[in-house]
Amino acid sequence: MFFTDLVDAVRYSQAWVQSLEEQKALAEKADKQLGKLGELSDRISAAFEGLELDREYLESLSKVINEFAATAIQQKREKLSAKLKAEVEDSAAASEAERLKAIRGLESYLAATPLPVLDEQVVLELSESSYSAIAEYKCEGKIEYEFLLNTANSALFRSPFTLSATHRGIKLPVRLGKTWLRKEAVPDFEKLDEYTLSTARASQNHLVSTFVNHETSASVSIVFSRSGSDSFVTAEYLDGKGKVDVTGEPALSKHLDLVSVKSAMAQLLDAISDLKKEKLKLNKLEADGKDIMGTLDCFWFMQRVTDVMVQSAGAMDEVRKLDPKMVEERLKLLGPNGNVIMDKLGISTRTPEQRRETP
Repeated sequence: MFFTDLVDAVRYSQAWVQSLEEQKALAEKADKQLGKLGELSDRISAAFEGLELDREYLESLSKVINEFAATAIQQKREKLSAKLKAEVEDSAAASEAERLKAIRGLESYLAATPLPVLDEQVVLELSESSYSAIAEYKCEGKIEYEFLLNTANSALFRSPFTLSATHRGIKLPVRLGKTWLRKEAVPDFEKLDEYTLSTARASQNHLVSTFVNHETSASVSIVFSRSGSDSFVTAEYLDGKGKVDVTGEPALSKHLDLVSVKSAMAQLLDAISDLKKEKLKLNKLEADGKDIMGTLDCFWFMQRVTDVMVQSAGAMDEVRKLDPKMVEERLKLLGPNGNVIMDKLGISTRTPEQRRETP
């Protein structure tokens, strides 16, 4: 991946930079040539100054020639403008193609999660009856990136999700009240089947979720975590009367079916985590605060990745298993920049004299 997808991303980004330079050169060429046509018109007009002709003939001749020249120059200007515009548009299209290929290279490289991950989360949000999901990764070397995930292929998240899809009938005790038949307080229950998952943030063993009843505007926040065979749940209820800490109040929590809630949350956590298997596109890539997708400075990013790799014994063991000749051939595609990466990895096959010649 490093020597294929990432190398390709650098190649295409270099081609993108070159195409931008070509566009700039074409724009300068257009301005220069169109300016020359304007100068030609001025020179033709100036050519009549100092001619020893009667004023009547001079004015008539000047008018005829200037009108003819103006028409010819305008025609040439229009043809030249059209030609230069087409060249600029072709160059811009080629530039955009190289940019997209560079982005695809970055996507292919990062989709396999090649770097040591410090923190990884999936953020799920409901908007207009559809879920958007983003996987966030924070890695060594201050590298952060995000992938947009595909929820359309998910049986649970292609439409608004309720817990009844996996665990029907879960009820949440939210407040205590009294009835005329019983002296002790009895709980009022909210049926979670009527609540839709609004937002969720999931990591490997932790889930923070919010469910909303769109008819009453009441909401339920459930935090679930697990460690080995143990799991923990906290639940809060919020409506117009205020917030209720369901799991924090013993009089309420004793009426909560914790087994069902934990089972439902564990299944929900696994389902959200499974969304990472279908990445749609790279949404964000930063390294040390630098916007790589915006600047498309893929070689700088490659150097950053290389610095992370050399700090990992496992990553370097994998590099050493590769054929140095193959590595050199791939990195040669980057020109002198490839030598920089080879030196960082310590696998250069160049002679000391060749390394000293590298700027």
